Amino acid sequence: MNLLGESPYATCISRDIAKTDSTTLSFSDHYLAYCASGSMRLEIESRYFYLQPTKAVWIPAGKQVIAQIPTSITCCSILFNPASFPEHNSFVKTIELTPLARHMILYCRRWGAEGGIIDQTAESFYKALASVIVERMDAPTTDWIPRGKSTLVSRAVDLTIERHTRTIELAEIASELAASERTLSRRVVEETGLRWSELLRRVRMIAARELLTGSELQITAVANAVGYSSQSAFNKAFKIESGLAPRKFREQLKFDHCTNIRDAPDY
Repeated sequence: MNLLGESPYATCISRDIAKTDSTTLSFSDHYLAYCASGSMRLEIESRYFYLQPTKAVWIPAGKQVIAQIPTSITCCSILFNPASFPEHNSFVKTIELTPLARHMILYCRRWGAEGGIIDQTAESFYKALASVIVERMDAPTTDWIPRGKSTLVSRAVDLTIERHTRTIELAEIASELAASERTLSRRVVEETGLRWSELLRRVRMIAARELLTGSELQITAVANAVGYSSQSAFNKAFKIESGLAPRKFREQLKFDHCTNIRDAPDY
């Protein structure tokens, strides 16, 4: 039942989704993709975007999305009607969700697509959430990996992602792809805007944030798991990418009792 006509301001989609290798999606509405638990990777416009419980990905209407779900997740995402959504940036963005924003998204489950009544209260709440999201879009995060346009660079990026957990050098990847290290280094910068070392660091830090968010591993174990044998090097890299030391990052997560869906009220 919809008390506001056929095109409500927004709709909540909340469901558990099983592990899947790849699925292609496209939405006629603007899509705020959020994992309340678990994580997933979205490929959009030659970039990989990573969803974790503290992040969301803003996907403008009409964008094709290839989703990969390595483990089961709980999805709690919002579809916004483009005709009534406030002025926004048309680019795909990963945004950091404040505790308030995460709590508001979870609250929207009461108006889910499976029978929830979209009344004036729901409409007002969705508009308030939209304002919060638009504000967060002004400071997008780097939880995405540029995949490159050529086969050479795309393969180099994929190999970097596959092997980030161990010591790896660009020369190794260049040799496997039958390219010179100098040529591959230049092409990576041209197509991704990042030096290969910066690309590797970003891959590792995305993985590190996922482990710090979703596991109880000690920070030294997290560092080793993402390819760092030096704790100080890991701490420095993490602060460059995240703005916080890994210990402070985890403390902030623990302070936020709404980080995990299990801690949120069941509406």
